[in-house]
Amino acid sequence: MAEKKISKKKAAKKKRENLITNSIALVNILAVLLILSIGFIYLLFLKRDTVSHEENRNLAKFPKFTVSSYLKGEYTENIANYYNDTVPNRSFFKTLISTKLLPLKGRKYGGNGDDGVELYGNAFEHKKPKPTEPVTEQTQTTVSGDISAETTTTTTATTIPDKYDPAAADGEVSNNILVVNKRGIMLYGGGWGTELEYAEYVNAYKEKLGKKVNVYSMVLPTNVSFYLPKNYADLAESEKADFDNIDKALKDVIPVDAYTALLMHKKEAIYSRTDHHWQPLGAYYAAQAFAEAADVPFADLSEYNKKVLKGYVGTLYGYTNSQTLKENPEDFIYYEPKAKLKVTRYSTYFTDPEETELFLDPDTLSESSYYLVFGMDDRITHVQTECKNGRTLVIFKDSYGNALLPVLTSSFENIYLCDVRYFDLNAIDFIKQVKATDVLFTMCSYSAVGENRKCIYNNMNK
Repeated sequence: MAEKKISKKKAAKKKRENLITNSIALVNILAVLLILSIGFIYLLFLKRDTVSHEENRNLAKFPKFTVSSYLKGEYTENIANYYNDTVPNRSFFKTLISTKLLPLKGRKYGGNGDDGVELYGNAFEHKKPKPTEPVTEQTQTTVSGDISAETTTTTTATTIPDKYDPAAADGEVSNNILVVNKRGIMLYGGGWGTELEYAEYVNAYKEKLGKKVNVYSMVLPTNVSFYLPKNYADLAESEKADFDNIDKALKDVIPVDAYTALLMHKKEAIYSRTDHHWQPLGAYYAAQAFAEAADVPFADLSEYNKKVLKGYVGTLYGYTNSQTLKENPEDFIYYEPKAKLKVTRYSTYFTDPEETELFLDPDTLSESSYYLVFGMDDRITHVQTECKNGRTLVIFKDSYGNALLPVLTSSFENIYLCDVRYFDLNAIDFIKQVKATDVLFTMCSYSAVGENRKCIYNNMNK
């Protein structure tokens, strides 16, 4: 009898344990289903973001279905990219990850204090080859993760960096970003011959336009040329060397040396610390060099109203999620012409004119998108000024060129600002249509040697 009672107790205990185990499993299943359901509803039905202010770009759009894109796999791939790129409250989650999660991972590379750096993506250590080594040999140092991990791996490659390696979505930001001295620096990988293609495309415009139209090239340096510490100099190629190659290859195109103009003012706030763009003050000095080359008047800064926007944290934070940049915001300063202007914005097909202001209202912008005071890139902007010199300027640019427009309003009677990436007309026909006397190609080094240079050629053949 005693054995039967013990056996019944064991059976009852086992039954209770199974019941508890099954209950816990059921709760886990229900919890997982609840989380998945909430995530499904959140991701599928909540309003999706369309613009990334931190990265200063439009987010992916839902693709249009075509049989060709479906058969190639592009349609489904672009759907996945759309849902991945447009997560609701995207900015909130990026900030949460950068401020709460990433600081728990890895450690800074280098020493303590200002010399400590954060390195994002791959970095190329550019060593001079030995006499017996091929010119193309180099050592590549790969840093694991978004922030430097405790260990790095070093491999030797016998090929040059991929000259077609795309930047970020707008074609201007390298995957390789260094954060040092509270400043983000893009590590320029060099043109490796593509700078000569840029010169070839610009030369073709001059050949088609003839002697009546002045054509200028002003390729713009990024902050790596002026603020990369000497002990990290081997991580980047020389922008100046590529600029010199471009200038030598130009034929009847007037080169404008923005590099020297900016170098003279490097101690001033000519570049953002937290954004891959320059500050409008840098654009002012480059515009001055262009005005001298074009032999047109140029207004002193006293002819502008200085506007100061506090707390700017721009695209370099957006691309790195660096807590260092997040915790060290800067002022964004731009200059508003005092002269009266008529501003008309058009579609990229030069249709649907709309009279507007030169700048967007900064009160409608977030602190991470102050560079957008100049407006989005997917527009053609026409400015009529009080400068009655009969000169009409067409600017073909990337997003760097936006800051040039306000500080050239004292120099030309008419200015047309066109982004090479969002231009849907034959550029030669457009230049003739608006009766341009001057055409300026101006973009940062990454656009001139990267994929954006092809837009210059494509726009000539639409």
